[in-house]
Amino acid sequence: MYPARREDLVGTALAMHTEEVAADGRLRLEMTFQDSRHGEWALWQLSMDGEALAPQWLRTALHNRATAVATRYEESP
Repeated sequence: MYPARREDLVGTALAMHTEEVAADGRLRLEMTFQDSRHGEWALWQLSMDGEALAPQWLRTALHNRATAVATRYEESP
């Protein structure tokens, strides 16, 4: 995630376990959220400023949500 969005995510998490700066300057955080719904919501708020690297179910949930939104807006009203 981009460092400028760090507080947006940290402020909603229950706990932060690890934090490191990757070679590209982006932050890698390991966090705990209340439940899967909360984790999905928190990452979705970051839009393109963040990426869930794990767990796979969260990556899949975000992908499915993004696909559904894109599909809704590509269709004619």
